[in-house]
Amino acid sequence: MANKVPGMLCHLALCLCFFVHGGLAITSVTRDELLSKIGNKHMIANKDIATLINGKNPVISEEYLARDCRGAYRHGRRQSGLYVIRPRFSPLLVVYCDMEYDGGGWTVLHRNDLKQKTTWSHSWKDYKMGFGDLLGNHWLGNEYMHNLTRQNPFSVRFVIVDGDGNIKHADYHSFRVDSEDTDYCWRLGNYSGNAGDALTSMGEAGIHDNMKFSAQDRDNDRRPTSNCALENGGGWWYDNCYSAQLTNGNQIYWEGLCTETSNCKLASIMIKPNGKNCNIPSRY
Repeated sequence: MANKVPGMLCHLALCLCFFVHGGLAITSVTRDELLSKIGNKHMIANKDIATLINGKNPVISEEYLARDCRGAYRHGRRQSGLYVIRPRFSPLLVVYCDMEYDGGGWTVLHRNDLKQKTTWSHSWKDYKMGFGDLLGNHWLGNEYMHNLTRQNPFSVRFVIVDGDGNIKHADYHSFRVDSEDTDYCWRLGNYSGNAGDALTSMGEAGIHDNMKFSAQDRDNDRRPTSNCALENGGGWWYDNCYSAQLTNGNQIYWEGLCTETSNCKLASIMIKPNGKNCNIPSRY
C-alpha cells in the first residue's frame, strides 16, 4: 500500500487540476478588448495587438493565454517575439519571448544594446511600470517583475556580450522581486555560469543580493555620500555602488568581464520557471 501512495497523490493532483479547469468559465474577447486590458501597452511600439504572435485571432480566450513564455513554449510556440501573457496576480502583459536561445521559453525582463541610443535615467514610477520598446531596449517594470515572480519559483539568467563579441551568462537558481513595500528588494539563489558571480558575492562595492531598488528620485543604496542611481545613469539594485550595472546608455558593467578598455556590448535579463506548474493548457 505504501508504494502506491506517491502514485495516488500524483493522480489526485491531476484530478484537482482537471476539476478546477473544468469548472472555469472561458471568456472570449476581441483584439481591441484584449488591448485595453494589457497593463504595459505603452511599451508596444505601434499599439497593434494583431502584430503580437499570439494576438492574431479576431477573438481570443483570455484563460488560454500562457502565464509566461515557458508556458507558451511547452504548448508549441517556437517563434521568438512579442506575446500576450496572463500571469497570476497581474494585468495582462506583453513580453518578449525568446523561443530559440538555450532551450527556449525565456521571458525577457530587460535588454540593453549599446548600439541603440537609450536613456536609462528614469524616475521611480517609470522603473515601476516599465519603459522602452519591447522589441528593443527596455525595462519591463518592477511591479510586473514582482507579479511574475510571485506566481511560481523562477530562475534568472543574465546574458552579457563582452567586448570581443563572446556571449557569457550568469544563472541564479532562484529569483524573486518583492513588492513595492520593500522597495522592490530582489532575492537571488545559487550562482552558476561562465560570466562570474557579480551579484551575490561580496566585493569592494558591497553585494547586490537582497538590496532595494534605487532610482534617480528614490535613493535606497548604502552609499552615505551620494545617490548611486543619479551618478551612474540608471536605476538598479545598488549597494556601494556596484559590481554589476546593466542600465546605462554608455557602459555595461559586469565585474571581471567588462573593463574600461573592453566595454561590454549588450546585456539582457531573462527568467524561466524552475519547476513544473499546474496550468490551463494555453492555445495562444
